[in-house]
Amino acid sequence: MSKKSCGVERGKLKVFPLKWQHSFYILLPNPHESYNIQVLQESASSREYPFTCGLILSFKIICWTFELAGPWGQLMISSNQRRAPGQLECIYGKKIKLQKNTQRLWLSCSQEPMVQSKGASFRFVRPFYYREYKITSYLVDLIIKPLYNIFTSSYMYTSVSNKTSALHTDCEHLLAEQTRLTNKADTIESKVAYFKEVERIGQKLSSPAFQVTSEEFIPLLAKIDECISYMNSNPTFQESTLYLAKYKHCLSRALGMVKSYVTRSLESATQAVLPKPGAEKHNTDNASVLYYSKFRTNSPRIKSLMSEIEDRCENSPEYSNLLSDCHHCYFAQRQVLLGKQAMDTVRLYSLMYSRSYSHLVHSGCAFLVHVCEDEHSLYHQFFTASTPELDNFLQGLCVGLYDVLRPLLIHIDHLETLSELCNILRRGMIEEHIQSNPTQLAPLTYVVNQMLEDSQERIVYRASIYVQTDIAEYRPSAGDLAYPSKLQMMESIAASLSKQQNNNSHSRNASVSSMTSVKSETSAEVAAITGGEERFSRVGTSPADLHGMWYPTVRRTLMCLFKLYRCVDRSIFQGVSLEALSACMVSLSVASSSISKTASPLDGQLFEIKHLLILREQMAPFQVDACLQETSLDWSKIRDAALNLVHKRGKIFSLNSNNSLLEFIIDGSPQVTEQRLDSKRDLDERLKKLCELLIHTCTQTLAGHLTAFLAKAEVILQMNKEENVKPIVLKNQPFSTPDKVAECINKTQQILKQQLPKIQASMQLYLANRDTEFILFKPIRANIMNSFIKVCNVSSENYSEEEITIIACPTQEEVSVLLSSLFKS
Repeated sequence: MSKKSCGVERGKLKVFPLKWQHSFYILLPNPHESYNIQVLQESASSREYPFTCGLILSFKIICWTFELAGPWGQLMISSNQRRAPGQLECIYGKKIKLQKNTQRLWLSCSQEPMVQSKGASFRFVRPFYYREYKITSYLVDLIIKPLYNIFTSSYMYTSVSNKTSALHTDCEHLLAEQTRLTNKADTIESKVAYFKEVERIGQKLSSPAFQVTSEEFIPLLAKIDECISYMNSNPTFQESTLYLAKYKHCLSRALGMVKSYVTRSLESATQAVLPKPGAEKHNTDNASVLYYSKFRTNSPRIKSLMSEIEDRCENSPEYSNLLSDCHHCYFAQRQVLLGKQAMDTVRLYSLMYSRSYSHLVHSGCAFLVHVCEDEHSLYHQFFTASTPELDNFLQGLCVGLYDVLRPLLIHIDHLETLSELCNILRRGMIEEHIQSNPTQLAPLTYVVNQMLEDSQERIVYRASIYVQTDIAEYRPSAGDLAYPSKLQMMESIAASLSKQQNNNSHSRNASVSSMTSVKSETSAEVAAITGGEERFSRVGTSPADLHGMWYPTVRRTLMCLFKLYRCVDRSIFQGVSLEALSACMVSLSVASSSISKTASPLDGQLFEIKHLLILREQMAPFQVDACLQETSLDWSKIRDAALNLVHKRGKIFSLNSNNSLLEFIIDGSPQVTEQRLDSKRDLDERLKKLCELLIHTCTQTLAGHLTAFLAKAEVILQMNKEENVKPIVLKNQPFSTPDKVAECINKTQQILKQQLPKIQASMQLYLANRDTEFILFKPIRANIMNSFIKVCNVSSENYSEEEITIIACPTQEEVSVLLSSLFKS
């Protein structure tokens, strides 16, 4: 066996799993491996085994595999047979006991070659190792000296590096200390500089050449503020309080210079504008130029100073006081210039327009508007921030106008004048000027509102008196009650005019144009509320529609309400309109009664109906529900309770429920009552009653004989229906004989032919509205036809055929045809 493959004895073999046991290496052994296997087999077959061990050897072929691995070719036994032969394993594992000497001898003989073979591998490789040792020792000797040199160099490098780092660190510390000391020196210098500035500032302020107008003044103020702020923020510094006082003294001196400069500039401007003693006063136009143009001469420089002062006011009370003093000086000088001039101008207007309050109010307010706008513009040429003192100053000027106008306002009696004043103040001033420029005209707003409130209060007061004196207590003249003659006269005039203008098809239009041409200003104003003449197109073409033909109380009521409509608030207008409409309806009722006595009840009723329609129609544009809720206390129960207390004086101290004092307290409390006042509802109810009364009057006029006959006949017919009463023959009665009934029917027909056209003519004269006329005639027609139908029914039930022929009552169709022919639609 070769040394590489078999130089190591079997006892020293290191057992490893063979590669061919793995699935990847399942291959046949190579020749070298087959040789080693053969050698091992021969060695194993030549060894003696005792037959007394009881060991039955298997004759199976035990495959031993070997693999050379590494430089020495270690033998690796497969995992299936990786131990020594089975016999020795059994002996060493004490599975087989050695009982005989032959067994022990065999074991000894078997162990001896195994022991000898243990050192064979070492003896084999010893020369190689020794040779390698010599070579390695030589190499080590060659390496030791360079390593020593390297170690020495590394040690020296480390020492030098450490020393260099230490030097670098020391240098950095020195530089940091130098920087810290430098910064500390700079900090000390910067802090000390605030203490040194006081001398330089004091010298500048003491210099005669240093003026407020110089360019260095504003930076000096900034420096003083900076120093004062620094001293305030560092109160622990030595002598900081002393230097703070010095700087505040410097600030006071600087601000004093500003105040002196501003005061001198404003006073010199005022003196330049004021006329010299003995000289003529400036006229209004020149005064306006002088009061504003010359006064603003020094405004740019003053505004630059004031702008700086205003920016510092929040942080320093000294600046706030200086600004306040400058404002006071400015407004004092403006008051010197404008105070007397404004009052003189207002008084001049009051003399110029002493008979025209509207022009006076308009001119005075326009003057104050210009003053407020000009003063705001002038103020902002001196100052930047606004101040309440400006509004107070302007309000003082505006109050002068109020002081002049108020005594005049509270003595005006004419509603038209008061209405014009309210419109001027509300529309001309508040809506057109004040609302478009509320900031500049804020001082004027208070005065205008006060004058408007005074005017509204006055007009409401005068309207109440007007309603009481000119409407409720109106005493009509004979001409006011000359109905229908005045309407007929106006109609004849209109007809003659229309005939002259156009004798053909346009006569009706000419009449309309002639009558509408005399419409009054009040009618146009009322129509203007809804935007045109549309309302009058529906009124009709009756002379009663002309404003001049309206009853005076109606005309006055509408005029009064129109004057109030745009002058007062809605709630106030509702109260006044309720009072005015109630008084107007009462006056119309009185006039209607008078006309009914002088002319006819029909004329009186048509007169009142027409004017109530006019009232309702003319009130519609106001869009006001004249309805009020009044709450009052009813004191009537107190009297009854007091009388009860007097009668029951003996029960005052009784201790039961009949105590009279307790009853007085309970029953004597006033009751709260609420009353809803609605003039529109009252007007509609009154109009409804009048229409019903008119229908009844026309029915009685046209069919009075029939209704009288039917009333008498109804009494007899009702008596016949009662029990235990002897029947009464209707036709035997004096009033109900066939001849009498026929006579009654004939008279009714004659009256219809005579009076119905007259009634229609009266309706056309007063109402001049086909729809209204038809609405009123429809129930009249129904009443007349019902009367004829009832007569026919009575005659058919109580009269014979011959008697019915004598009566000759017309049928329903005949009556309808008759009425239609008489009442032309």
